[in-house]
Amino acid sequence: MLNPADTAQAVSSSMEHKAHSPLPTVIFLAIMAGAAIAMGDIFWAHSTVGMAENQSIGLSNFIGGITFSCGLMMVVFYGGHLFTSSVLSGVSAYEGKLNLGKTFSYWAIVWVFNFVGGALIAYMYYYSGLPLKYDGYILQHFIPAAVGKINAPFHELFLRGIFCNVFVCMSIWTATSENDLAGKFFAIMWMIGAFVACSMEHCVANMFIITEAIIAKGHYLAANGGDLVATATALGHGMSAEKLDVINWGNFIGKNLVPVTLGNIVGGLFFVGLVGFMANKFDMKKKA
Repeated sequence: MLNPADTAQAVSSSMEHKAHSPLPTVIFLAIMAGAAIAMGDIFWAHSTVGMAENQSIGLSNFIGGITFSCGLMMVVFYGGHLFTSSVLSGVSAYEGKLNLGKTFSYWAIVWVFNFVGGALIAYMYYYSGLPLKYDGYILQHFIPAAVGKINAPFHELFLRGIFCNVFVCMSIWTATSENDLAGKFFAIMWMIGAFVACSMEHCVANMFIITEAIIAKGHYLAANGGDLVATATALGHGMSAEKLDVINWGNFIGKNLVPVTLGNIVGGLFFVGLVGFMANKFDMKKKA
């Protein structure tokens, strides 16, 4: 296991290497990462069918967190480029290994193609028929969640984004310090499980969850002649026309993705990356 100073240096070097990867590599592995996070969320949705409705909310959140963590495991073990961990490349910029232009362009490319990967899985998953199983209960994982995520105030989403990416980047930081697969596995599972169980906000996960809700809304709306009231009735489970009306691309990006993305940047870069690097800077200099 690496000590804290060596871990900080390893994270910085790893992020520098990722940011300097060829553009086709970054695009492919960013799509893969967005898809992996989406598949982790699918695992969560199917593992907790009906639990929240039966008042097993705490247990549902716990199981959801553990199952969702398989998404980040796929990203880490496959070498994916995930936006929420890519913000740690800001540490490399602080060290002077990357310029700010390269850092911000890397973030932008990864963010966009994470969205592509998540949206691709959202369409494939919906038209596979799997979300329509279990009398529509799986859709309740997406549609009410999307309403809540869009309607939450900016400051709440921003702060939840900070908390979320502290957990995500700490899982990457800790996994980097571990030399064996089991250590990496548990570092990822518990820290990712924690942010999910506590209902924190991850921009890449939302790229899948809310896109899935938009697809489902569009499908049911078309089947009901564009009538929101009839669509809400068809979806059932306490859905209303007022709730459905907020689910659209403009609200998704403006009211959710913007504050969550900003919060994820602050949580990962400042609370984990720069704090961890500066706290170990003295020991790193002694070894240099």
